[in-house]
Amino acid sequence: MDASTLAKLYAIDGPFVTIYLATPSDVEDAAQRLETSWKNVVRDLADAGVDDATIAALTEARGPHDRGNTRVLVAAHGKVHLAISLAQPPAQEQIVTAALPRLVPLLDAMTLQVPHVVVLADRTGADVLAYTAGPDPVEVESVQTDRFPSRKVHAGGWSSLRYDHDVEETWELSARDVAALVDRVSGDIGARLVIASGDERALQLLGQHLPAHLVDSFVTIGGGGRARDGSEGVIADEVLRVLSDTVAADTVELLEDFSQQRGRHDRAVEDVPDTIEALRKGQVATLILTDLRDPAQTAFVGPDPVHVALSAQELLDLGVEQPWEAPLEEVLVRAALGTGADVRFVGGGTEQSPARGVGALLRYAD
Repeated sequence: MDASTLAKLYAIDGPFVTIYLATPSDVEDAAQRLETSWKNVVRDLADAGVDDATIAALTEARGPHDRGNTRVLVAAHGKVHLAISLAQPPAQEQIVTAALPRLVPLLDAMTLQVPHVVVLADRTGADVLAYTAGPDPVEVESVQTDRFPSRKVHAGGWSSLRYDHDVEETWELSARDVAALVDRVSGDIGARLVIASGDERALQLLGQHLPAHLVDSFVTIGGGGRARDGSEGVIADEVLRVLSDTVAADTVELLEDFSQQRGRHDRAVEDVPDTIEALRKGQVATLILTDLRDPAQTAFVGPDPVHVALSAQELLDLGVEQPWEAPLEEVLVRAALGTGADVRFVGGGTEQSPARGVGALLRYAD
């Protein structure tokens, strides 16, 4: 799932029901707990005046209990328009009925959703898993060599040396096959990282045979390989560490760029009024929201994503007939996604971060 998928939600007339539901699968009686939680959700929806058709659609889309730790649902007028599971638990369970979908928590959680490929390799092949958003792979492929010989023997003499050479050639050819598969799967999802675990020699050969455009994105980790030996949790933790390091490096680069552009008074703005003005002009390339923003602040919107202002009168002056009020952070995200801008959530309180929690890198300067 990418930002364009979320942007399409704004073309739907509200009101919306947005749900962030904890769905832990690693607890005892997970299915029964989900059933109990959902009964409470249904009661809250009914108390909020949500129609029966929408409640029924949400119930059908809530998903099985073993898919991630958070279920995110967005519905309107009897139809579910977004249903996705996230690996991490929700920062806060929410049931929101409003004119706009509640997307900020989802986008914030998606910060860690770096498209990546996980390779579990041994000397005779590999399992290749592609991830985009959510806890489940969107593509799973395997390659296994049937070439012989594939294992060295401990014997002496010239025949043993020739046999060992044949084994090495088998490993090389297997690594070429794995590299070709990794290249194809990575291209399918636009992977930023190839994270590999398994046999040390297999990983070395794989690194040698990857195409040049994947070399810089190739990372090896410890933890295990293809064998089902209980190492899956260790591998998952290592993958999460690599993803977290990548996001942290991206954030440093983003804030350094923002700070430089702001210092030149060039392609950066900060604070709410200037950011809103840039969004109305379609100038914003990347909207930056920090954890110092005020989640209680509101703004006004109209039918078009660029209809955004801090007062209803501003939009009336621009010809918007019926402005309505919504949370500022949701209004900013709607305007950003609606104009093709990226949205990034970062920590605040540093010299490089935007003032009062809101800023943007611009496509062009005035």
